[in-house]
Amino acid sequence: MFKKVITGCGLTLSLIFGAILSPVRADEQAPPPAAPEGKKGEETEAGGVSLELGKAVYEKRCLGCHGEKGAGDGPAASRFKPVPRDFTKGLFKYKSTPHGSPPTDEDLIKTVTNGLPGTGMPAWKSIIKENQIRSVVQFIKTFSPVFEAAAPKPITIGPEIKPSKESIEKGKALFKELTCFMCHGDEGRGNGVLAASLKDNLGRHVQPRNLTKGWVFRRGNDPKEVYTRVNTGLMGTPMPSFADKLDNEKSWHIANYVNSLSQYPGQPDWKVAVVAKPVTGEVADSPDDPRWESLERHSFPLVGQVTIDPRNFTPTIDMVTVKAMYNEKEFALLLIWDDTTKSVAKPAAGEGFPEIFDDAIALQFPTKPNAGMKKPYFIMGDINDSVYVARYNAATDKVDEFNANGTEVRVGLRIKPQPEANWQFKGKGGYKQGQYQAVFRRPLVTDDKGTDLQIEKGKFFPVAFTAWDGSNGETDAKRSLSAWYYLLLEVPASNDRFIYPTLFLMAVVVIEWWISRSYRNGNGNGKQK
Repeated sequence: MFKKVITGCGLTLSLIFGAILSPVRADEQAPPPAAPEGKKGEETEAGGVSLELGKAVYEKRCLGCHGEKGAGDGPAASRFKPVPRDFTKGLFKYKSTPHGSPPTDEDLIKTVTNGLPGTGMPAWKSIIKENQIRSVVQFIKTFSPVFEAAAPKPITIGPEIKPSKESIEKGKALFKELTCFMCHGDEGRGNGVLAASLKDNLGRHVQPRNLTKGWVFRRGNDPKEVYTRVNTGLMGTPMPSFADKLDNEKSWHIANYVNSLSQYPGQPDWKVAVVAKPVTGEVADSPDDPRWESLERHSFPLVGQVTIDPRNFTPTIDMVTVKAMYNEKEFALLLIWDDTTKSVAKPAAGEGFPEIFDDAIALQFPTKPNAGMKKPYFIMGDINDSVYVARYNAATDKVDEFNANGTEVRVGLRIKPQPEANWQFKGKGGYKQGQYQAVFRRPLVTDDKGTDLQIEKGKFFPVAFTAWDGSNGETDAKRSLSAWYYLLLEVPASNDRFIYPTLFLMAVVVIEWWISRSYRNGNGNGKQK
């Protein structure tokens, strides 16, 4: 009987012990919750393909950008960069046919179906039916006589050479041999020495692709697609076909190299918070501090500010990457963003030479934290909730600070600069190969509690980002910006979560040993054995 009691006691203690440890193990072992099932696109209906249907689809879906006659001059065309395609020219960039040939129907269907990432051309596959897509493609072909001839055949893509260190190195050598760096830059950020002078067939400036952002390649950055682009070229642009200089093996090598340049293998791992790690000693005050290398990167998308004048419909800075550290007294953020030009303010110099402004980037915080989830309006706050802004000017290599209370009609942004003596942030940055890096460093607690946000460990503080490309005419409200995200100074996990379960386990062992010993000594049934 007593053995059953002992067994029951041990089982009870084990269950208690397991219950205490389970939160710890759940954090470490529990699989992430299943992602919610995405909404399925509209199922394709069986239907015919006709020019009449294609015309109706075009007038409803496409005319606003591409224009009534397909000349790329719709009422919304000026809002996009690159501008919508002029179908009447018969020059299509993204196709599988040799340079100088029109695209196949399947090429056009692919563009309409999947869209062109990084442009105003959306993916229509979840909006219209397959027969509507095929119909509108047939209607688009009526705008140009190039489609009257027999359909061309796609280029031949030979056996694939998988990415490898050897293949990538050969591709890198070809990238230099073919002088790709003259347009795309030595590190592929679209900042080559010829980049500023490149123009398309209509005399408009063309920006070489930033090869480190594979997720905005119009056809994707799969090596097969890159292989196709280097062999077909991009008609109507300075990007030529290299088919006469590349065989199948070389084509795969350069495709593998270009694909290796992307910052992310697929879509960026967008974050919702910047997590600052604790460090010993002083926090970094320069982008060159080697400790930045090992810290986690946090990337955030930026979009053009189109709510208030002057609006930015054609932004060039589309993301910022942030790393962060702190000690007991200060915190530091490293901001990294691509910009193909290093801009310094310069007045306009006649037609074709618009005014240029300084490049800059800024951090935005609420001046004071609000209760709950309430935050100021993300565009420089509002009349009731002001924001605290630290702005790095690349030309001066300094950070200034100001507060803002949103906008006022016919006045613009309500900005109140802080006296220079009160600036708390220190800044230092640099520009290399089409990329800026700038460090923002500040004490956690400042004396200006009425105008500066006070930072504490272990708490989430709203933060937003703003960037200006001076060569794109960006200044004041004309800029790129983000939504609100968060800054967290991470508090290292306490070792107590391991100590207390260990002590409890030791106590359980001692108790069970004492019960077992008492039983052997006869204390369990009153008899001495």
